[in-house]
Amino acid sequence: MRSRLVQTISIILTLLFFFSPPLKAEHDARVKLSIGGRLKIDTIYNASSVGGPRTSKSDLAFSPRSIPIPDTGKNSVDANLRESRVWATLYLPVGDNSLSTYIEFDFFDSKKDALGRSHVANEPRLRHLYSSYRNFTIGKTYTTFTNLSSYPEINDANGPLGHFLIRQELIRYNASLSWGEIFLALEKAESTFTSTTGSSFQVNDDQIPDIIGKIKFSGSWGNMSVAGIIREINADGKVISEDNDKKWGAALNIAGRLHLSTQDNLRFVLSYGDVLGRYLSFNAFNDATISNTGKVNLTEILGGSIAYQHWWAKSLRSSLVFGATYADQDTSTSPAANNKIFASSHINLLWSPIQKMTLGLEWLHGYRELNNGNDGHLDRLQFSAIYKF
Repeated sequence: MRSRLVQTISIILTLLFFFSPPLKAEHDARVKLSIGGRLKIDTIYNASSVGGPRTSKSDLAFSPRSIPIPDTGKNSVDANLRESRVWATLYLPVGDNSLSTYIEFDFFDSKKDALGRSHVANEPRLRHLYSSYRNFTIGKTYTTFTNLSSYPEINDANGPLGHFLIRQELIRYNASLSWGEIFLALEKAESTFTSTTGSSFQVNDDQIPDIIGKIKFSGSWGNMSVAGIIREINADGKVISEDNDKKWGAALNIAGRLHLSTQDNLRFVLSYGDVLGRYLSFNAFNDATISNTGKVNLTEILGGSIAYQHWWAKSLRSSLVFGATYADQDTSTSPAANNKIFASSHINLLWSPIQKMTLGLEWLHGYRELNNGNDGHLDRLQFSAIYKF
């Protein structure tokens, strides 16, 4: 069954498209279509293989859960174009205003073979599809909880720990003011759980949408945002039939980008709360643990990152990035082999010989620690070439 939010989005989109004023038959200069994209080639060396290109994305994009424990994996080299993207924006006149629709694909889709084994496909994957009209945005795009300007310029597709890069269905209102912007949103609900055996499962049926509010301050100094989220974590009887245990929780996020000079900048994000699991660092931790009796225990999580970008010349720059997340889990329901701490660091050198091209070399180090104290490391060297068209 689809979530209530998805159903609401479908109804609103139908009303918006089918009951808006009809377009004039003659040419209207306000009708615009722009198409673009980028070609990205990645060559990645992993000191410890974390899966392989056929069975997992983990050797192609940083996944904190896949850092090997212990460090027994063999090294590997992979090359791919899967993070290449194609996008288009269509502007249509609706009365005195304009309805814009944006769509974007990459080639990082996952499929399962006849034996049920997942592998990385080369087929298009929908990243964004949303429409904006006046102060409203409806569709699938980045969560309102994130501040995209705080995200560092790095080669890796998934980025440092401590960030929110999930894309999901939402209904969002935003208003621009003299000092910045305000945002209010209802977003797709989904709860992720860890059982007493360490297995994971998710629930996305019949849940109340996630409620998000954000205030963003902007000026010549840069920008800073403060965002809050309220979520219902609902087990929906997955452990004990007819037992619908659920809990409400909240989280806070502070993020931004500060201008240190003409080009140098400092980017940061800090988050804390008991409903961050699915949102933070690609679900590095689940939202809650659940006992054998179906009792839900929310997971308190602290996460953040800091990135300094220095420009050596007009077309040459580097970023130094540190990120980490920590989960305070209920040890009575969380297995000793569950994750406790993740950390990552990045350093790179990026060169843009022409405006549309960037060549970059980046080193990434990942760290993972379990509740029982066991830990593991991952070192990765990545060369990327990007051309935008």
